[in-house]
Amino acid sequence: MKKTKAELQQERAALIQNQREILNRAKTRAEDTELTEEEVTEFERINTEIAALEERIAALEKQAGLEEELAKREGTLDDPASARYRPSAAALGGSPVQAKLKDTAGFSSFGEFVNALRFGDSKGRIHNLKVNENQGGGVEVPEAFRDQVMSFRNEFTLGGDGGAQPFIPTQFRPDKVLQLNAPDSIVRPRATVLPAGSPPDSKITIPALDQGSNGVYGGVEVKWIEEGGNKPETDADMKEVTLEPHEVAATTVVTDKLLRNWQAADSFIRTLLENAMTAAEDIAFLTGDGVGKPLGVSTAAGGLTVKRKTANQIAYIDVVNMLASLLPESVGNATFIAHQSTLPQLMTMQDPAGRYIYIQGDATRGVPSTLLGIPIKFTGRTKPLGSKGDLQLVDFMYYLIKDGSGPFIDASEHVLFRQNKTVIKAFWNVDGKPWVIEPLTLEDGVTKVSPYVTLDVPTA
Repeated sequence: MKKTKAELQQERAALIQNQREILNRAKTRAEDTELTEEEVTEFERINTEIAALEERIAALEKQAGLEEELAKREGTLDDPASARYRPSAAALGGSPVQAKLKDTAGFSSFGEFVNALRFGDSKGRIHNLKVNENQGGGVEVPEAFRDQVMSFRNEFTLGGDGGAQPFIPTQFRPDKVLQLNAPDSIVRPRATVLPAGSPPDSKITIPALDQGSNGVYGGVEVKWIEEGGNKPETDADMKEVTLEPHEVAATTVVTDKLLRNWQAADSFIRTLLENAMTAAEDIAFLTGDGVGKPLGVSTAAGGLTVKRKTANQIAYIDVVNMLASLLPESVGNATFIAHQSTLPQLMTMQDPAGRYIYIQGDATRGVPSTLLGIPIKFTGRTKPLGSKGDLQLVDFMYYLIKDGSGPFIDASEHVLFRQNKTVIKAFWNVDGKPWVIEPLTLEDGVTKVSPYVTLDVPTA
C-alpha cells in the first residue's frame, strides 16, 4: 500500500531521532565520546534511508504541484472563450467533468479575508457576506475557506452495524494541507454527529429509550407461551434528548504587521484557530456541565462511576472494574480516555501474572495503543491524576453532537490599539449530549452497565 506524504515524513522524523540518540549515547560515555565503528555504520545506514525517504517526499510534492497546476487549467474550461473545447458530459458517459468550485467571495485566501476585515475592503466584498445575527457578531466565512478553520467538522460519523462509520459530505471536505496538519480530535470522529440542517441553529429532539431497570431492551418482555396461550403485552418507554447549538468563540491576537502581510499570516491564523476550536469542543464533550455548553460524558446521567482502590493511584483492579461496568456490546467500539499525567502508571501497570496490560501502538501504521486490548488516548483535556475522570472508558457512538451555523469571523483593532495588535474571533455553534439517559440493567435484572464509565476518587 502506498504511503502518504505525512507517513513518509513521520518515518523520516523517527530516523532523525534515532541518529540523535546515537550521538547522545556517545556524549554520555565517560571513557570515550567518539562513535564506535558499529555506531558509525548504523548512522550512515540511517542516512541512506533518510535520503531515500526525502526523494519519495520530493516526488509526492512534485506530483501535488502538477495536480494543482492541472486543476487551475481545468478551471479555465468554464471561460466562455474556451467553452467549445470542453468535453461534454454526454461524451464522458454522463459523468461530471470536475467538482464545482467553491465560492471564495472574491478573496484569494483566508488570510486576505481576515486582512480585509481588519483594515477595510476597498472592493466591497465584505458587504456581500452574511452577517452573524447572534450576540458574537462577525461575518460568515466564505465557503471555500470554511474547511480551513473548521476541518474537524468533516469527521461526521453515523452508527452502523460495524460501529461508527465515516460520513463526509463534499462541502466539508478540507484541503490536503489541513488534513495532514489538523489537530487530533478525540470525541467528534467517534461520536454520532448530526449535520447543521436548516435552520442550522434550531433545536433537534432525538428519541431515547427509557431503559434503566427495564433492562437493555427497554420494556420489551419476551416469554415462552404454550399453544393457544395469551401473548404478553409490552410497552417500550420513550424519552427525548434535545440538542440546541450553543454559540462559542475562539479568540487570538496577531500583530498588525503580520496581518498586513496576509500571505504569510494565512496558515498561521488558520492553524492557531483550528487547534483552539478543536480543543474547546473536546473539553466540553468530555467534561462540560451542560450550562450554556455541551454536556460531557463524565457528567452523564446515564454513566457509571467506579471508585478507585487507592487515592491518586490507578490500580489494575480499577481498570478491570471499569471494563466490568461497560455495556458489553460497546467493548469493540469503546476507547479509554486518560489524562497525560496517568501515563507513567498505566504504561507500567501489570496484571497478577506480571504481564503488562498497556501495549504501545504505532501511529505511522495506524495501530493504536491499547489498555486491556482497548484503544487508549492520552490527553490534557480531562482531569489530572487523582481526580474524578482522570480515566474514562467510553463508547462515543452513544454521544450525540449537533452542529449549528458558522464559522463566522470578526477582527477588531480597538482592544489592543496602543500595542498595534488585532484581536481575531471565530464564532460557531454546536451542542453535544450523551444519548443514554440512565444506566442500563442487563438480562439478569441486577447488573448495571453503561457506555460511559468514569473512574472516581476512593470511597470516603
